[in-house]
Amino acid sequence: MKRLENKVVLVVGAGLHLGRSAPLLFAQEGAKVVISARRENVLLETAEMIRGQGGEVAIAPGDASNPEDVDRMISVAVETYGKLDVLYNNIGGGWVELDKKLHELSQKAFDITISSNLTAVFNTSKAAVVQMLKQGHGGSIINVTASEHVRRMANPVYAYTKAGMIEMALNMANDYLRDGIRVNCLCPGLFLWDPITDPVVTPVRENLVRRQPITDRQGHPSDMAYAALFLASDESSFITGQCLTVDGGDDVKLTDLVVD
Repeated sequence: MKRLENKVVLVVGAGLHLGRSAPLLFAQEGAKVVISARRENVLLETAEMIRGQGGEVAIAPGDASNPEDVDRMISVAVETYGKLDVLYNNIGGGWVELDKKLHELSQKAFDITISSNLTAVFNTSKAAVVQMLKQGHGGSIINVTASEHVRRMANPVYAYTKAGMIEMALNMANDYLRDGIRVNCLCPGLFLWDPITDPVVTPVRENLVRRQPITDRQGHPSDMAYAALFLASDESSFITGQCLTVDGGDDVKLTDLVVD
């Protein structure tokens, strides 16, 4: 049996690379997938790739910072496939004015980052929880945030919003524990911007056979997709309120100490 057989998954932020690899893999593992992003042309390309492999997919273009668009995403899932089991929040933004300190940041950068990383995730999470509570059989919500290293590379507002996504997930995990709604985070490190063109998602083999140190490369979209697959599947049914860092070990590296 495939790992997501009979599950309906909504992927918000289904872009060309990290956003595309997850729905391709989810469909590969038997899920009925609803994909959403602001660019409909990208969604149509991804849907064609999924259908070409025999998968089931529906598209729901929209802006997750708009509650009406989010309600429409949930409606597409329920009206097309009858339910919603998993929400994958691959929502990210605010990777702007990275070299600025707090007092140097523009209001525009602040507004973009808040909208992308906090408002949008609040909207999708709230709508998904309402639907999952209505169904009464739990579910899984997965937020894509950022590793500590990446948060500290960026500006303070980006760091604060990504950390805010984590804290909201931890509170939600506690609030909906008895409802069977699991809420976890994936915290990616530095990833290659690599548009996915192959509809079959496979693990990066080099590290599986230990041909090179894990830190000799940046992350590949498939690294995130397989981590997301675990959290979306029933294999992680005893896991909630956790943050899984997918960064090749960047956050655990020791810095050299200089002792005078």
